[in-house]
Amino acid sequence: MSTVSPTSREGLTWAKVSRFLSLPFRPSRLETFINAKRFEEVPITRLLEEGIEGILLDADGTLGPHHAREFNLSIRDHVGAMLENGFKIAIYTNAWEDRFQSFQEMGVKVVSNVPAKPDPKGFRLAMTDFLQMEDPAKVCMIGDNYVTDGGAIDAGMRFIHIQPIKGKEPFLHSATRFIAYLCAKMYKRKMKN
Repeated sequence: MSTVSPTSREGLTWAKVSRFLSLPFRPSRLETFINAKRFEEVPITRLLEEGIEGILLDADGTLGPHHAREFNLSIRDHVGAMLENGFKIAIYTNAWEDRFQSFQEMGVKVVSNVPAKPDPKGFRLAMTDFLQMEDPAKVCMIGDNYVTDGGAIDAGMRFIHIQPIKGKEPFLHSATRFIAYLCAKMYKRKMKN
């Protein structure tokens, strides 16, 4: 497997550009399994009831602000509760992977050396190599970005969207995430009518 640097994964990739441009025309790529305001509000009982066994976690905007190295106790407690309920968990970020020791000590793996989100190959490798699972229907991705994290949908996984934790992030990242969020909101409105 070739090494993929975090710097190249965090920037623009063809997978990100093509997914972003397709969102207004392919609303099925915006379907969420659960919407929550914060990561700690993701309901463990519902995940169990729906047969979820594996969880991929975004880091930046989901577990903490962009490039955070320290994480709130409430975040770590919720990850701990998920682990206690038998979920296999891996952090899948396009940014720096060297800042998750507190989670790794709990048994959470950190996905590395895979294609950047939203490339479906990256999601499949995260599932097979880091969660040791084969069925994408039993895996969910929890993240704040319909463009990158929502790529789990294209890999056959479920996507849980949470509101982003604000922090210092590149303008392009913030802008594309917001535009994708607006597309998802419009899609949900149309589905209700």
